[in-house]
Amino acid sequence: MPMTKPIVIITGASGFLGSAICIDLAQDSIVIAIDCREPSEQLKKAAPTVIWHTLDINENEKVSKVFSLARKNFGQIDFVIHFAAYYDFGNDWVEEYQRTNVDGMVNVIEASKNEGVKRLIFASSIAAMEPPAYGSFLTEESPTSELTPYAKSKAIGERLLAETDGQLPSTILRIAGVFSDWCELPPLYSLIKLWTSSFPLGSIIPGRGETGIPYIHITDLVFLIRKCILLDHELEPSNVFLASQRGAVLHQQLFPAISSLSGHSRRLRPIHVPRKIAKFGVRILREVGKLSGNVPYERPWMMDYVDRPWTVDTSETRQILDWDCTPELGILVKMGDILENLQLDPKGWKKRNVARNERRYSYSGL
Repeated sequence: MPMTKPIVIITGASGFLGSAICIDLAQDSIVIAIDCREPSEQLKKAAPTVIWHTLDINENEKVSKVFSLARKNFGQIDFVIHFAAYYDFGNDWVEEYQRTNVDGMVNVIEASKNEGVKRLIFASSIAAMEPPAYGSFLTEESPTSELTPYAKSKAIGERLLAETDGQLPSTILRIAGVFSDWCELPPLYSLIKLWTSSFPLGSIIPGRGETGIPYIHITDLVFLIRKCILLDHELEPSNVFLASQRGAVLHQQLFPAISSLSGHSRRLRPIHVPRKIAKFGVRILREVGKLSGNVPYERPWMMDYVDRPWTVDTSETRQILDWDCTPELGILVKMGDILENLQLDPKGWKKRNVARNERRYSYSGL
């Protein structure tokens, strides 16, 4: 007797992460996709069997209706993959965090409980944890933090799942900086722009060069989600996993890679700028950017985390899921492809990255 296809609801399905998951899972699952924006024509062609619903997850009745309709038409919903979220780079709690990341999360959880969803997979973030003390590591057991509004919203999301008291099995993925062969990751895009620019800006590194985050290629993230689905029957009712490489990649590692691959090998000896001066410089660049209409990604508050890397130990995730990031997809290895795409199609490369920065991502192919 043939096995039935899993029933999967994906929120944030038109976004950078959600679209990649939609395309992959649509190969062998019934995928119901939710997003507040219409999917691009390229995305609909890449995943022609996906059932699309354009709605705001803040709208409780509409969310409930989609979940109810999915259960009525296809039977039990196996997985909800909740990737819909608002983000910006400011340090103020804006109403959209409450509407989408908190109230929207409540709606998705309630609809999942009401329709008997087998498991909810929630996209949290490595950034929801505070950088560890020097020489230490973040793990799956590390507490969340509210050091930024975005981190606070993800921490609230994790708490909301914990408060379901076992009524809704869940897997929390604390995700690293996700990038593609076109970059499409705001902080990485900013560094590439900086270190491929002219002297002296192209040689500047804030602090000692020990600022850093862990990364994960979009392909590895999709594979991890497949692993969570495949091993669902073996998982605990509640899990936290780190969707990340081991450790972190520091500016002192990225700088020579970007400089050499972009033909600026003479810059392999960077100019280190003290944190306070870097913070002042960011303020100046932002004011200049406002006048020119090209406001940079960096914010002054970010300089408070110079030389405080988000270094992670993914041992538990690797052991339980028998999964790890693919070495060939590591950020330092893939930098060659990223910069090659920049050189071959600078307009397309910039368009993709600016759209991601401005929350206007639209799938346009790999």
